[in-house]
Amino acid sequence: MYYMLILLINFLILFLMVFMSVAFFTLLERKVLGYIQLRKGPNKFLIKGIFQPMGDGLSLFFKEVNYPNNLNFIMFLVSPILGLFISIIFWFIYPFLGFNYIMSFGLIFMFCCSSFMVYVFLMISWSSNSNYSVLGMIRFISQMISYEVSMMLIIMNLMFMINGFNLSDFYIYQINIKFFFFLFFLFVMLMVSFLAEMNRSPFDFSEGESELVSGFNIEFSSMSFIFIFLSEYMSIMFMGMLLFEMFFGLMMNKFYLNFMILLFMFLVIWLRGFLPRFRYDKLMFLIWKMILPLTLFMFLFNYSLKLFNLYH
Repeated sequence: MYYMLILLINFLILFLMVFMSVAFFTLLERKVLGYIQLRKGPNKFLIKGIFQPMGDGLSLFFKEVNYPNNLNFIMFLVSPILGLFISIIFWFIYPFLGFNYIMSFGLIFMFCCSSFMVYVFLMISWSSNSNYSVLGMIRFISQMISYEVSMMLIIMNLMFMINGFNLSDFYIYQINIKFFFFLFFLFVMLMVSFLAEMNRSPFDFSEGESELVSGFNIEFSSMSFIFIFLSEYMSIMFMGMLLFEMFFGLMMNKFYLNFMILLFMFLVIWLRGFLPRFRYDKLMFLIWKMILPLTLFMFLFNYSLKLFNLYH
């Protein structure tokens, strides 16, 4: 009972810190994009705009909620909450070594949660009964499914390296040398897959402003929009943690891991600031004709090494 109480408090502290990080992530994004575009960004709210996320959150919270005609009301309310819940339980695979909490099949659990997010976005767009939402959903889900294939195959390559499904094993196998140095191309391909999976620039095709307005979430406002917004930014932070944990094994040094997550967040914002949006056909060509064949080749290569007992 005492152990479960400590574990629950540990989870609550983690989720509280993640929510606070998401709030200031939005401030970082607006500041960095402002300086990229030769403007200052938010700088009026108290000290240098440091409390701007609180003002944005309160203004969103008190906004009027508009319900479209002929919507599926229950699904319209439940689907954003479900998306936020899945983004939260992603963090269950984060290793809590201080309390001996390690999920043995953490990567399999992450695959299941990641696949279920497709259905959440399908529910979000379909429930609002809007053609704009459905059009954005079709483009986003086809993109998301395509890049999930390569993402899972790349992570399976790394699972062959560590002989397990546990995220904490990446630290043990990278004490002497980091996977980043001899699997650099896999690192780059996984980062591209994460950007497409998270719907971030230059792959943000569900938000083609010229014809789709805001994509699948166009009909959502107030609290529902906050839930969708939080789930997106929490996923970015989680993907940063996963990327640097798998290729650098920084679990035992939380300072460097948090610094790398911050670096990944800055990189995602920086890419949004200076890269133009891809054409959609080039996005699909990149995954099906380039990244996926290379990933399958690396998968077969690592599997053949495993068969010949060259990995110990």
